[in-house]
Amino acid sequence: MKASVVIPSYRRFQPLINTIKNLQKQTYSDFEIIVVDQNSAWTEDFHDSLAEIRKDSRVIWLNQENPEVVTARNTAVRHAQGEIIIFVDDDVEIPDQDFIRKHVSNYQDPSIHVVIGRERQKGFNSSQLLAEEPHDSPELNYLEKLSPLQQTLWFDRDSDWRTPVCTFSTCNGSIRKKTFLAVNGFDENFQGNSYGDDYDLILRLHKLGYKSIYDPSVWLIHLRVPMGGLRMSDLKNRVSYSRTSTGFWLFLLRHRTPDMVWHLFYNHVLRKTVFLKVNLMHPWRQVVVVPGVILGFFRAWTLLNKGPQSCFKSS
Repeated sequence: MKASVVIPSYRRFQPLINTIKNLQKQTYSDFEIIVVDQNSAWTEDFHDSLAEIRKDSRVIWLNQENPEVVTARNTAVRHAQGEIIIFVDDDVEIPDQDFIRKHVSNYQDPSIHVVIGRERQKGFNSSQLLAEEPHDSPELNYLEKLSPLQQTLWFDRDSDWRTPVCTFSTCNGSIRKKTFLAVNGFDENFQGNSYGDDYDLILRLHKLGYKSIYDPSVWLIHLRVPMGGLRMSDLKNRVSYSRTSTGFWLFLLRHRTPDMVWHLFYNHVLRKTVFLKVNLMHPWRQVVVVPGVILGFFRAWTLLNKGPQSCFKSS
């Protein structure tokens, strides 16, 4: 099976180059790397590295003028030739040269449609993980007690145990392309510096009966680079709170359950806007933030009944 590795990138120049170089060392023979470059320009310091990378016929370089990460991922999938789509962030290290092979091997089981990999943090013993073999979970009773929404939000993606679970992450996750297209991909109503589009995708797939599995043997290191990407704490990242909070509200309105409304309101709306540390430290920003959050609610309410929209499905 051919695999397509998708990497949208914004203002993470050296981390992106390092991520691509890791992928170029993979042992799996049949894959491509699709980069969606959302930068207006690269400084001269990186030109030689870029030229070297782009000599690799496996690297497909797409340019997107306006930074919109959800649109970027959907655009990459439109160009993808692989049966399996692997999403990774542009600030990860992939020491395991069998990373792609391990993702793809899960799909030998035709009942598996989505794979969630392990996200490690900097500073752990990687040699131990390289030696580990995948193993199935014991009785994970706590998962059975959680609703699909709670599994999506609360499952520990650094767990030791292989297990079916309803969650997804575009930092390290893969999906059959035909499964992705069955729900028209990511919802492009999640705009700007928006989080939750991957959670929204897996919950929509779960409702249709698609099976997802967490495989800790498919691991990488998430560096969490503080600049660029979706980082709302990076003051150089321009944030439209009305557009960004629309996705937060839309996730709440679409997937809320009575017992989770307040959790979603606090953790997935307020903590990413009004209570965001950078906004609390610069309280004058609230003059823009609060009206943006209110406007985002009304935008989300309007969009709710229209359903997910993407380049695979127009209004």
